[in-house]
Amino acid sequence: MRTSSRLLRPVALLVGALAFPLVFAACSTSATSSGSTTTTRAAGHQGASSACTFVSPAQIQSVLGRSVEAPTAHNGTTVTLCTYAPTNKSVPLDAVLIGYRGHVTSTVATAEQATLAKLHDAVTDVTGSGGQAYYYSVGSGTHTVITLVSLVGETQVTVTSTASVAQAEALSSVIFDTFAADAASTTTVPGATSTTTTTAG
Repeated sequence: MRTSSRLLRPVALLVGALAFPLVFAACSTSATSSGSTTTTRAAGHQGASSACTFVSPAQIQSVLGRSVEAPTAHNGTTVTLCTYAPTNKSVPLDAVLIGYRGHVTSTVATAEQATLAKLHDAVTDVTGSGGQAYYYSVGSGTHTVITLVSLVGETQVTVTSTASVAQAEALSSVIFDTFAADAASTTTVPGATSTTTTTAG
């Protein structure tokens, strides 16, 4: 039981580090017009499962140096969260979490960053991402978890892991390059797709 508790604490730390930006996403509302409701799903024009295929375990191993399993997708109204569990269960902080959100404006992202800055000692801007990006860290004892939040266009990607900021930036670049390639081969913009369901009235 002691060992189990010791392993669960780092996992909670990792998930908690990503929770802050995704809380804002949960507060986003679906656009509603007469007779129809539109639900926006984050990256991946085929839903949560396809979003989580944008980054493979092999790419995470190559870029972040973390050995992980295939991702588990968690789909919310405006967020897709992909959780990559570590292959070595004795090293829970090797897990990697990637969050995708669509239709995030620069104004919204700036407001979220300002709020996060009040919750953390330091939220640091990142340059050279081709968009708007910043990172912050959450630590407990010897564990430090970095969360990098990047916005290109209106697609926001959040990478949370114990890898370095430079490594997180590299992975984020890989993701946005994949989006660009996907956009070039389809008429649907990755990261900001809508599903419309007609309702009575």
